[in-house]
Amino acid sequence: MENRREFLKKTSLTGVALSMHSFTTYGNEYVQYDPICYFTKHLQWLDFEDLGIALNEAGFDGADLTVRPGGHIEPEDTATMLPKAARILQNHGISVPMVVTAITGAKEKGIDNLLKALADNGVKYYRTGYLNYDYSISMEENIQVFHNILEAIGEKNAKYSLCGTYQNHAGTRLGGSVWDLWLSLKGLDPKYIACQFDVRHGTYEGGQSWKNDFQCIKDYVRTTVVKDFHWGKNDQGKWTNINTLMGEGMVDFETYFKLYHEFGIKGPISNHSEYPLITKEETSLPKVDKMKIAIGRLRKDVDFTRRYLK
Repeated sequence: MENRREFLKKTSLTGVALSMHSFTTYGNEYVQYDPICYFTKHLQWLDFEDLGIALNEAGFDGADLTVRPGGHIEPEDTATMLPKAARILQNHGISVPMVVTAITGAKEKGIDNLLKALADNGVKYYRTGYLNYDYSISMEENIQVFHNILEAIGEKNAKYSLCGTYQNHAGTRLGGSVWDLWLSLKGLDPKYIACQFDVRHGTYEGGQSWKNDFQCIKDYVRTTVVKDFHWGKNDQGKWTNINTLMGEGMVDFETYFKLYHEFGIKGPISNHSEYPLITKEETSLPKVDKMKIAIGRLRKDVDFTRRYLK
């Protein structure tokens, strides 16, 4: 059976083409599906060459690169660094269909240069930064403010044929309850401004009601996040969330992916390894040993996810 890298060489797929779909083999047939990417925040201790090796060995199709302050690429360096990163990663069979930014407004300094660089290098989706509530005004007024901000970002994205996606994240910011994000996006064009649905955070905040949230916002979902957790007590005996490898926590992936397919969700899938990818005891190991450990853990997440995409 051909491996993915041999197939890519044979078919001469480019990074832009890979940003739309990836392929795997079942029997003698190649099956097309949306790429499983990795949120690179937890591998920022690797350069692009080692990052490509690690993601390829773990079985990922793409990278969800951090293009934000303190990330793999600083925003102001995107025009020069992203082409280099994309080229190196592509040499390892890894596409860059999506990135993570800190964008929270359409008039931010350098936003046009950043978005142009993304578009020029085959990126189709980016995650925005988060928006905070102003408790000096009403909830309805906040929703209108959020709507106006997201509308302006969407209009900016349209100039570059990009889609910005806002992640629902546990907490008190916009998107914590999902309904507020749906109301803020309502009436906007999901081709340019949409939701990055995170079932882990949906479960964290909504328990079992995340299914209603997903149903509510499904028409705005353009990218998704997969990760897992469960509740437990910390060393001080206080209840907290404990992040785990996928399938070891309380997220109902069976129901999630059933709805995912039923709703016809498309777009890149981003895996977040919020659990300790490298433990405290392992941090002093040589880089090559830490890479092997990380690859082994990430491969479990990839294999778990891929079985739901067959």
